[in-house]
Amino acid sequence: MTPCTTANPRRSSRLKKTSSTADASRGSESGTLEDNAHSDDHPRPRKRPRVKASTSEDIVALASGHKAGARRKRKSLSMLPNMPLDILYEVFIHLYPYDLLQLARTTKTLRKLLMTRSALTIWKRASENLADFPDCPDGLTEPAYVNLMFSPHCHFCIKARVLKVMWACRVRCCKSCFKDAFVDFDGLSSIEHPRYDALRPAAMLPSEVVNDKVYFLKRDVHRLFEYLATFNGDAEAFKAVEDERIQAVEDQEQIAEALEDWRVADNRRRRTERTELTKRREDQILERLRQCGFKDDLRYMTSDLFLRFMNHPLVKQPKELTDRIWNNIKAPMMAWVNEEARGELRMHQHCEHYTDRLCVFRSALKGFYALHHYPEVVPSVADFSWHTPAFREILDKGRDEFFGDLEHYSEEFNDVIENVMERWRADMARQLYDMVPPEARPPLHTRHTRKLEGKGKATDLEANEDASDAGEDDAIPTDEQITLALNAPVTWFRCTVNGCLLDYPRVLAHECAKTGLPVNLQPETERDDLQNAYHIVLKEFPWNFTGDKIVYDMDAHRAAEKVVRATLSNINVVPHLTNKSWFDNLDERYVCGQCSNYVCLCVMPWRVAVKHISDETHRGKDVRVTMLNVADRLEVLDQEAESSDFLEDHYKMWGCIREDCRTPAMTLIDLTEHIIVRHDVELPVHGVDYALHPDAITTPDVPAYDMIYPGELFTTPIQH
Repeated sequence: MTPCTTANPRRSSRLKKTSSTADASRGSESGTLEDNAHSDDHPRPRKRPRVKASTSEDIVALASGHKAGARRKRKSLSMLPNMPLDILYEVFIHLYPYDLLQLARTTKTLRKLLMTRSALTIWKRASENLADFPDCPDGLTEPAYVNLMFSPHCHFCIKARVLKVMWACRVRCCKSCFKDAFVDFDGLSSIEHPRYDALRPAAMLPSEVVNDKVYFLKRDVHRLFEYLATFNGDAEAFKAVEDERIQAVEDQEQIAEALEDWRVADNRRRRTERTELTKRREDQILERLRQCGFKDDLRYMTSDLFLRFMNHPLVKQPKELTDRIWNNIKAPMMAWVNEEARGELRMHQHCEHYTDRLCVFRSALKGFYALHHYPEVVPSVADFSWHTPAFREILDKGRDEFFGDLEHYSEEFNDVIENVMERWRADMARQLYDMVPPEARPPLHTRHTRKLEGKGKATDLEANEDASDAGEDDAIPTDEQITLALNAPVTWFRCTVNGCLLDYPRVLAHECAKTGLPVNLQPETERDDLQNAYHIVLKEFPWNFTGDKIVYDMDAHRAAEKVVRATLSNINVVPHLTNKSWFDNLDERYVCGQCSNYVCLCVMPWRVAVKHISDETHRGKDVRVTMLNVADRLEVLDQEAESSDFLEDHYKMWGCIREDCRTPAMTLIDLTEHIIVRHDVELPVHGVDYALHPDAITTPDVPAYDMIYPGELFTTPIQH
C-alpha cells in the first residue's frame, strides 16, 4: 500500500495567474506561501463600499436593499446660444420682459445676443405678453425700461429688495445711496451758477417728494448745467431751453403717473391671482380629502379649525394641485385631518343634542328681537337658553329627544319671554351690585324728583332719600334701589378680557362679558358639551357665564368722585345723590391737571375723564380735575361739532337692526359694508337699518377720547 503524501491542493491556471498578479502587486508585503495557501482556503469577505445617504429617500432605499438611483445632473443652458437664431427668437418672444432681462444676465453670449439693436423686436414682442403694458418712454432703452419696472435692486449699489420706485426720476434708490445720489432744493441752489439766476432750474428737472421735501437727482442736475454751459450765456437760448425743459418735465411726470398706475394695477392683479390660486388649492385639497373618506370629518370643522387649515404651509400656496403634488402631500394632510378634524367631528357629535336645541331657540326668538331693537339692552339667545325655565327644561332633556320647533308654546310664548327679560335684568343687576365692595356701596334710597338750578338751565335730577332708619345697614335692597345704586356716577366696572371700563347698563351688553372657555375637543361633562354648543351655534355665552369676566373698579370709583366734586357747586352733596343721566345732560368738559400745561390743555367729557384719571398713568396719584367755565365749554363744543362726522364714522357705536341680525358694536364704515353685503341694501338708513348699540363706546356727539387744545384759547384757571 503506497503511503499517503501531503501536498498543496491543485490550483487552476486561472487562479494561479490571479494569485501571481496580486502577489506581484503587493511585493514584499504579500506574505509566505503558507499564508497564501491559507488565504485561498478561507478567502476574506469582500468589503462593501460605504455609501453616504444624503436624503431620507436614500436611507429608505439602502435599508430595503435597493440601490439608490444616480443623482440627476443639473441642466445647463450652455448649448442654448448654439441653436438657430430663428428658433431662439421664436422662444424669446413668448417670455415676459423680466424673464428676458434675467436671461440676458446669465451668460455673456446671451447678453450679447439680447442687447443688440437687432433684438429690439424681441423686447417689444415680449412686452405684448403683459396686459396694457405702457410703451417704452423716450429716453429709455427697452432693457432699461424693463429694469426700472421689474428689477427690485438699487440702480447705484445693486442692493436687493428696493421696492420703492422714483418714477419721475426713473431710478430705484436705497436709503444708503439716497444722500449721495439726490440733492434737495437748498443743495440745488448751492450748485447753481449765478449766471443762471434768471432761470428756474427746479422747474427744468424731474423731482421726487420724500418726507415733505423736494429732491432732485444729482446726475440730472449736473447734466442740465453742463448743457446750459454750451450756450455761452445766450439769454434767448436759455429761454428756449427753459421752456423746452419745463414741457419735457411735465410730459415725464405724466408718463411717471401712468407707469405708477400700471404698476399698482399689476400688483393688485397679481395679488388677486395669488389669492384665487390659493383658494383653488384649498378647494382641491378638501375635495381630495373627501375622496379619501374624510367627508364627515371636514363637514364639522369650526371656523377656528378651518382658519388653521387655510394657514397650513402645505395648503397656503399659490400653486395648482397636480397629481404629483398631491401624492407628495397626501400623507401629512391625512395625518393632520386625523389629528385635528377628527377630534372636531367627535366633539360635534357629542354635543349635537345641544346644538339642535340652541338652533330651535334662536329661531323661536326672531320675533322677539324684531320688537326690541338697539339700543335697548335685552338678553341674548344664550341668556334666554340659560335663564328661561322652559328652555332649561328642554336643554336638560335626554340626548335622544329632538325638538323641531316651539309651536306648543306659541300662545303664551311672548308673555313668558317678556317676563324672563325683566327677571334677567333684575338678576344681572343684583349680581353687579354684589360685586361692589361694601365701602363703595351707596346707602339704600328710594326715588323722587326735584328741580336743580345750575349753569343757566333747569334739569331733572333724580335725587334720593333714605328709605331705611339709621343703623339698618343689613337691609336687603329692592330692585329699584339696586338700579339707583348702579346708575350712580361713581359706580364703574371693568371687563377682565380687554380691560374696558364699563358703566351700567352698558356692562350688560358688553361683548367681552359674553365670552367663555375655548372649544374642548375632549368633553367629559354635560357642561363641556353645552359650552361647545354655545361656541358652535351662537358664538357667545350667557352673560358672565364663567363668573370672572366682570369686576368692580375701585380706581374708577375714586376717579368719578373727583369728577363729581369738581362739578357740584355744593360740596355737601354726596356723589351718590346724582346719576349718570344728569351728568350726560350737563355735558360739561374737564381738564386733567397732570396732562396739561400753559401751552396745551387735555380736555374731555366726564365719562372720558373717569377713564382717563383711572388709567395706569394716573392711578394712585393726586390728579387735579378742573371743569371749564361756560365760555370755554362752548368753544370746545363748537370744535367738537366740526368733527362730529368723524366721530360717527370711526367710533364703534353702531349695530345692525335688520331682521334678527344683532351685530356687535361696529364703526359706521364697517357697519355700512356689512349691511350692503349681508342684507343687499345700497344706502343704509339710521333707525331702519342700524341704530346706536348698547355697547357703544360713546354717543354720536361726544368724543370717546381726550382732545388736546391750545392753552391760549381758554380763560379757565387750571389746577395742576
